[in-house]
Amino acid sequence: MKKFAALSALSLALLLPAIPALAAPVPDASTAQSLRDAVRTDRKSVVLKSLALDEAQTERFVKIYAAYEKELDALHARFTRLVVEKVSAGDKLTERQAKYFSREYLAMADAENKLYRKYHPRVVKAIGETGAARFLSAERRIRALQDYDLWM
Repeated sequence: MKKFAALSALSLALLLPAIPALAAPVPDASTAQSLRDAVRTDRKSVVLKSLALDEAQTERFVKIYAAYEKELDALHARFTRLVVEKVSAGDKLTERQAKYFSREYLAMADAENKLYRKYHPRVVKAIGETGAARFLSAERRIRALQDYDLWM
């Protein structure tokens, strides 16, 4: 229960930049499952669909997204290793283990935010502020869904 509360607080902190997007209706279970399947199959297509770009914007954005996705995949692999490590450690952590996991989770959150900040100016240049806001919203929704799946 404590793990869920801590992860919920961390997820909420990560979602704060996407608050306007949270006004959207909550998807039902079948919609969420179809989104999970689509993200696993082709994340880029899911993001592009949510952006509704014209042809020229799509061409500019796809180049940026390829580099972003490569860095994001490395970050997600690191996070997955940390989750596996945490689960393997069990519920009774030593103070040293708890400190390590806390430090690593916070470092992951910082790294993900740095990645968003790194690519944000490029995305704005390619598709404008509105498109960049939609991009962040789409990425945060996908991440929230992935976080939920990890802990349920």
